[in-house]
Amino acid sequence: MKKNSIISKITSWIDNTPNELPFNKRFGAYVIDWALGGIFLGLPAVFTYGAITGKSDMFSDLYVFPSLGYGTFWSYFAGILSILFALFYYVYIPWKIYPGQTIGKKWLKLKIVNLDGSNVSLKGLLMRYVVGMFIFESGSIVVCGYIRQMITLMTGVYVETIWQWIGTILFILSSMLAAGTKSHRAFHDYIGKTKVVVE
Repeated sequence: MKKNSIISKITSWIDNTPNELPFNKRFGAYVIDWALGGIFLGLPAVFTYGAITGKSDMFSDLYVFPSLGYGTFWSYFAGILSILFALFYYVYIPWKIYPGQTIGKKWLKLKIVNLDGSNVSLKGLLMRYVVGMFIFESGSIVVCGYIRQMITLMTGVYVETIWQWIGTILFILSSMLAAGTKSHRAFHDYIGKTKVVVE
């Protein structure tokens, strides 16, 4: 069997439909959302930490509550609130407030759509962000760390390092797909059956 034939079979799932999306704009929108989203969804954990401990020093992670002698309830409380804030930022805003757009995409005039160009659905956004980014590409958003930490606290099995490494590798491969293919679709676009286009 020819080498090209093997490569073709391995890469046959990649969408090469042309998309006139400049990668630098998509990357810029990601950076904006990473920064703003990170601040926004980190707020519940920071405020919970301050309210419970009375301290104003920098919040580190969800492990801080049990390490200071507080119950793991507070870790779950802060983590779940942060996940709800993340769902608001990454799912509710592009579903109801700016259809198809996070704040970063709104500012840079990009839009998430279904493959046929229609408005992205709630299911598509949930698959794209919750499954694609929060779980698989879990090195990419602050809330991913909280998810890993809560699972570690629940199970007693330290999953954080290996999950973060796998997530980071998938995030890098996903970025390569978005930058290097004609469709400019990342892994989370394939999972959500979406694409990003210029508005």
